[in-house]
Amino acid sequence: MNVVFHCSSGDGADHGHALANARNLLADDTVTVDELAVVFNGEAVRAVAENAPHADEIRGITDDVRFVACSNSLASRDLPPETLVDGVELGSSGVGTVVKLQAAGYHYVKVP
Repeated sequence: MNVVFHCSSGDGADHGHALANARNLLADDTVTVDELAVVFNGEAVRAVAENAPHADEIRGITDDVRFVACSNSLASRDLPPETLVDGVELGSSGVGTVVKLQAAGYHYVKVP
């Protein structure tokens, strides 16, 4: 099964919640996860910045999780793509990325 988590909150606790959900889903032996994506848009794009509190945690699971940051959200916050954690992809829009993944069969989970 393919799953997409969507986080738009600016609250760091919510970012941690999204990452904990990702880890927990991957560790759940009762669920077969083929692909897992986490899409950050709005204020949540700050979560995938190189200097963000959860940056090390994101780096640690980029082999198992596809992270996508909304280009529109980055631009509106004057955050250059070069400031993102290595391995984080850019999506033209966060909502567009979520919709495309859903159309491709991903199950949607809003976090928080």
